[in-house]
Amino acid sequence: MLNLIFSQILSGIVVDELTRDGIPYCAVEIENFYGTYCDEKGFFQIKLKEGKYKLKISALGYEEYEKEIELKGNLQIKVYLKPVGIKLSEIVVSSKKETFKRDFSINTIQNIDKYKTLPSPFEKDLMRVIQVQSGVVFVNDFSGRFSVRGSAPFENLTILDGIFLYNPYHLGSFVSIFDLDILSSFQFLKGGYSAKYGNATGSIIDAKMREGNYNEYKTISVISPITTKFLFEGPFSKYSSFIVSFRRTFIKEFAKLFNFDIPYGFYDIAGKISYNFSDITNLSLSYINGEDNLEFLNLVSSNWGNRGLSLNYKTFWNNSLLNSYLSYSQNFIDFGLFSGAFSVENRFSIISSRLDFQYIQNLWNFNFGFDFAYISGYYKSNIFGIRINREGSPVISSAFIDIKREFRKFTLNFGSRFNYYKLTGYYYKEDFSFEPRFQIKYFLNDIYAFKSAIGLYNQYAIGFSTNNLQISSFYFWVPVFENLKPVRTPHLIFGFEGIPKFGNFEIVAFIKPYLNSVELNPYRTDINNIEKELLKNSKALSYGLDLWFENNNFEISWTLSFSYSKLESETLWYRTSYDRRHVLNVILKRNIFRGNLGIKLTYASGSPYTDIIARYLYGSVYPDGGLEFPFWYEIYSPRNKLTLPDYKRIDIYYEGKFKSIEYGFGIINVFNFKNLFVSFYDYSKNPPIKEEIYQLPILPYFSIRMIF
Repeated sequence: MLNLIFSQILSGIVVDELTRDGIPYCAVEIENFYGTYCDEKGFFQIKLKEGKYKLKISALGYEEYEKEIELKGNLQIKVYLKPVGIKLSEIVVSSKKETFKRDFSINTIQNIDKYKTLPSPFEKDLMRVIQVQSGVVFVNDFSGRFSVRGSAPFENLTILDGIFLYNPYHLGSFVSIFDLDILSSFQFLKGGYSAKYGNATGSIIDAKMREGNYNEYKTISVISPITTKFLFEGPFSKYSSFIVSFRRTFIKEFAKLFNFDIPYGFYDIAGKISYNFSDITNLSLSYINGEDNLEFLNLVSSNWGNRGLSLNYKTFWNNSLLNSYLSYSQNFIDFGLFSGAFSVENRFSIISSRLDFQYIQNLWNFNFGFDFAYISGYYKSNIFGIRINREGSPVISSAFIDIKREFRKFTLNFGSRFNYYKLTGYYYKEDFSFEPRFQIKYFLNDIYAFKSAIGLYNQYAIGFSTNNLQISSFYFWVPVFENLKPVRTPHLIFGFEGIPKFGNFEIVAFIKPYLNSVELNPYRTDINNIEKELLKNSKALSYGLDLWFENNNFEISWTLSFSYSKLESETLWYRTSYDRRHVLNVILKRNIFRGNLGIKLTYASGSPYTDIIARYLYGSVYPDGGLEFPFWYEIYSPRNKLTLPDYKRIDIYYEGKFKSIEYGFGIINVFNFKNLFVSFYDYSKNPPIKEEIYQLPILPYFSIRMIF
């Protein structure tokens, strides 16, 4: 009892000496008689009596740390571990053991290096990494859109160091605006996430930009057929560092070698400056800017992109952590066809702030905080003389509380999120929402566990686009207004996972009965009220099963998904355009010839679509029997009634290293499977002929990375 009364608290955070990122699940030992583990952020705390102790901290892949400390009161320390050479697979296996004990999913915290060997004809890309995860259904080779466990693609929220990015893609999403070399980690949360996250009903991508090297200057240059990248990092001083990455496409110049004219270009730049006031207090400034431009004669003129800036302050004392953000982001699109006869202009800007307090004990974690967001944006369009002008500046205020408690046989995580939304002006809208969240994980033994997550989720940012733009990855964004309700759905998730010797696996069943959704209204008939008819509330339902397994040389993900929706005015349910049903990804990998040899196989059921089932020639008849202004009138099938052929693709790749040069080469779609992209009728022929365009053909590629 006296030990408890007079005990002191030793707390600390363990970070990588080079990147300054927290190292999860390190082993912390005191004098060989007391031990604990760090949490997923690298934080630990121990209660001890006053006195001198020998502290030992170890983690696979790092040199062991030993130091004698003296406790005369509460003490906070920051420990830097030096990386040592070790196989990546060993690090992954080791970290999974502690992840299994303390996290609700062993496939949540992603290791960046693990996915840098995935085949890509362009740049190693975060969104392409996402598309091979279980529970994910991709659209096609030319789009970065993806559905997670039956949700619409616009329900995915992407966050980079507190910056909200709503269109994080370049054209066709061959490359997203994320540079994997500048990221330290990312969490891909597929559903059932805690009350810490809001305004997203599908999934969360929470990416962290790493701090620059504090010890030496370092550069990385990458050359590939499509993009060239330059990354530079190093110290400003003993207490500060920087990192910056710049990428630009040379696709226009590359295409000219094959006598093609591609009037397109993009660039992006991202960076971070970090300053340590002390071992326990850090201030950082993150920045990202990306833009695309497409100009083709007088037919197409467009540019789009993302800009963002965030200030992050974090510190800890005793067993408490404070993490705060102040950020600004702007997502913009200017799209025009036929010299402005068809034009769309969209701005969606967010100023947001967050205060996040976390109190940590050995067996429980108490987290609460506040979010505030001010949204300013507009959507303007001129579609052959029919104009829409919608703008508004809502505010969203949120408070959340989240409590995690570990028991011998199970772990509980429960909390709630409270949101207040208000849009003033012509499209006045006010909404209050309460979102309870609950997770439980029950351990059968040390290697197998059942888990479940139940919660309610709301989303106030609405994205829409036409399905005809199949190569597009961006959405036009508006906040909910007047006659619309926010997207609202419960998540019901049940799973079983394990970490036996032969590998790690996860099996999850899910159901999402949408209380409300929002869709682009295909029945806009009132020209005088077209702004309010642009979007309509709808009902939706998704359910399915996903499976994931991995070991050192093999990874498989399989998704079975059913997704339906209908507008409130409709009586029939329709398959959604992203209802692929089956998606199977298999990755085989092997270390050979001092490099990595891999094969990626993908099979997916065909996507549903609406097609022309009949047509007739329509026009007025002259007395002499001729036709005045004849045109083909098309009759369409019921919405998404037909299904495209199944999708098949096999990629092979090899990546190696020679001194400071990393190289890679491979073949995309090595067997040249003809995956249908789109079909249309050529009415210049009589009778009209149905033409087909396919997705990626056989595509050899290479890449060269130089590190100095």
